[in-house]
Amino acid sequence: MSDIDINYKIWLEKSGENILGKGGAKLLRLIDETSDLGKASEQMGCSYKYAWTILRKIKERHENPVITQRGGRDGGGQTVLSPFGKRLLRLYNRFQEFIQSFLKNPELWESYGLKVDTKNMLKGTIEKIEKDQEVCKLKIKIDQKKLLKSIITTESVQDLELAKNKNVMILIKATEIQLKKE
Repeated sequence: MSDIDINYKIWLEKSGENILGKGGAKLLRLIDETSDLGKASEQMGCSYKYAWTILRKIKERHENPVITQRGGRDGGGQTVLSPFGKRLLRLYNRFQEFIQSFLKNPELWESYGLKVDTKNMLKGTIEKIEKDQEVCKLKIKIDQKKLLKSIITTESVQDLELAKNKNVMILIKATEIQLKKE
């Protein structure tokens, strides 16, 4: 289904309770960049009170402060991430980056049992679809001289929304290939 994307949410938990999710990680990142809770909450688009609530909940659930504050007069104070806050943000970012790189890298899929070999992938354009009740015969133009024929289920054609002139990625993963002498 071409209009559906893979999406995911990452959050860190302790004893089944959410410690840090996307919003909390964004707040910690902004505090780390600005050293100012007011500026961080403003850039995040939330109230100062709401930002404090996020930080308080993290501290309550893990029993460690996420920030330290240094007082100062006339706006000279600072809010910085505590060592625990920095570790928490690093851990969240590490998993976020891992998942993003995994989704963008089909070669990694194979290490998790999703057999995908880019050497067995071809790009083409569907020239013809002959539909039957159970199966469809496809003719896919690979380039000016090469035409590939494939038989797939009618259900797969519908699920993938395949149609004439649609560009497709062909993955050859058959355990059996039949050849005929010309």
